[in-house]
Amino acid sequence: MTSAEFLRVAREFDLRDPIAAEPFARRGNINLDTALVQAGPDGEAFLLQRINTEVFPMPDRVMAGMCASLEAQQRARATHGHIEWRVPELVPTRQGDLYLQGEGVWRMMRYLDGTVSYKSLSELPVERRLEAAREVGRGLALYHDHTAEIDAETVPTSLPGYRNTRLYIDQLQSAIEGRRALSEIADRLPVDPETRQATARHFLCVLNEDARQERLNDPELRPFIELAMNSRGLAVGMQEARERGEIRLTAIHGDTKIENFLFDAQCGEVRALVDLDTIMPLTWLADWGDMVRSLVNVAGEKERDLGRVGVDEDVYLAVAHGFLQTASTVTPEEVAWMGRAVQVIALELGVRFLADYLRGDTYFALGPEDPADLNKVRAMVQLRLFEHLRAFDADSAMATAPAIV
Repeated sequence: MTSAEFLRVAREFDLRDPIAAEPFARRGNINLDTALVQAGPDGEAFLLQRINTEVFPMPDRVMAGMCASLEAQQRARATHGHIEWRVPELVPTRQGDLYLQGEGVWRMMRYLDGTVSYKSLSELPVERRLEAAREVGRGLALYHDHTAEIDAETVPTSLPGYRNTRLYIDQLQSAIEGRRALSEIADRLPVDPETRQATARHFLCVLNEDARQERLNDPELRPFIELAMNSRGLAVGMQEARERGEIRLTAIHGDTKIENFLFDAQCGEVRALVDLDTIMPLTWLADWGDMVRSLVNVAGEKERDLGRVGVDEDVYLAVAHGFLQTASTVTPEEVAWMGRAVQVIALELGVRFLADYLRGDTYFALGPEDPADLNKVRAMVQLRLFEHLRAFDADSAMATAPAIV
């Protein structure tokens, strides 16, 4: 979108004149229509963003989850929260609504000035990386402490089926079998009608049979297919523990990569966790597992030399200590799951990439410049990382952190 188009939308929000808008260079990969807006005589900064309804077809649920998170953080911060923890603030429309509906769904937030973000730890000088990792762990603990009061049962799911490990394993099984009709896998589809509608097409193979067989029988890939299917028990273990009530149902963030954490530009301390599009009921252990999985992988997610994939144990410990020294609302049973949770999420993501590659890349769509085997590479990286995570005795390593519960 052009600056003029952004400006036209920005004027629908309750801002003081003069108003200026420019495309935001640091936008993420999902909500591409994002602008930096300056308003008023002092040029106060705001972010204007259109929700990508191709990714989030139920934007009202996205906003409901976001509002629940923001309100809980604001209440906790005002009463007993960490005073330096900053909470994004929505700017209402001129009609008093929290978001604008018309040509898409738009929201306006005050820009958290004085903060910086990083796409990976590698952007930081080597001597600062472990401290930044500790701050990420601390930030996740602060976020979940500030949102602990949310009744997860009241939070709508913006992406039905997301982080449902059992569903992903069933999709992989269907891809291996080359299922092409829903009638062939009726007993495998989700019972919930909404989840079924949202995920059914990802149970079906779209490759022609020759291409499917070539991918399925790829000697480089076969060991990873066997690893994934033989690890089903571990893969669904955390989900089953939650269903048994051994770990709590909480409102999770859903996308805890480092670039969603904001740090103080001067002292480097964590200040906020943003990008609140995937607030949903699950367990905070999913947030923990995804955060650690992404931080400790020393090779990145598209590395073709699997010998370079490994776990940065120092980063793992730094994140764990930052979290464990800060968190106040977790339970002993959940702490006991922390090591396995990282393994589960790495395995889950590997299964998702693998199933998508075997059925024809229907979820992680390939761009025009992407190699045809990109999802195969992604799958092998995550599954090799999973093997390394299983070999790393995380529970013993984390035991050096002070007891918190």
